[in-house]
Amino acid sequence: MKCLIILICLIIFAGCSSIQQTTITQAPVLLIQHPFPSVPPTLSRPDQLIEANIYLNKDGSVFDVILKKGSGIKAWDSIAVKTIRTWEYSPMLVDNKPVVCWVHQKIKVRIAEPVLYSLSALLFPSYEIADSFYNTLLGGNKFDEVANSISKVPKLGKYIDIGEVDIYQYAEPIRNRISDLDKGEFTKPIKFDNNYIIFKRL
Repeated sequence: MKCLIILICLIIFAGCSSIQQTTITQAPVLLIQHPFPSVPPTLSRPDQLIEANIYLNKDGSVFDVILKKGSGIKAWDSIAVKTIRTWEYSPMLVDNKPVVCWVHQKIKVRIAEPVLYSLSALLFPSYEIADSFYNTLLGGNKFDEVANSISKVPKLGKYIDIGEVDIYQYAEPIRNRISDLDKGEFTKPIKFDNNYIIFKRL
């Protein structure tokens, strides 16, 4: 299997484009990050840094991408931009309301063999809510049933159909928790920026 680009997100700096002098209550979190294309030989060097300005819709989907610093290989950079357009973030919240914004994303890339898992997840705004639903799952409720109940009350959380993903896109503590899962198992609530997340391996 060819080595693929593995992404480590270093910095997310969000700025609201249309609201001024308002307290930011919750910055976007990268939820779904599809991997970049296979590595061209000329990119096979350590510590490659890519920077992009990403314009997010209110729902956290990517509307536009401006590559500020690429690999120097136009064809690969073009595919990388198309890949970033498929990423999904949690919404930018200002005074608890979703708004559009720009995200400045710095991405350090490295080369490694991918470790692919099929995942879904539940994202919660607080540990208390996450722990409550975690205990519901331990009590025998099916993951899909819990996800369906959450979708009816968005303030409780969000269901994420991640699909097949390279678990190296996640920070090491999260990656270790995911790698311990057998098929059908789910994690305890994990701190995920200002949220808490429960992963399930499909």
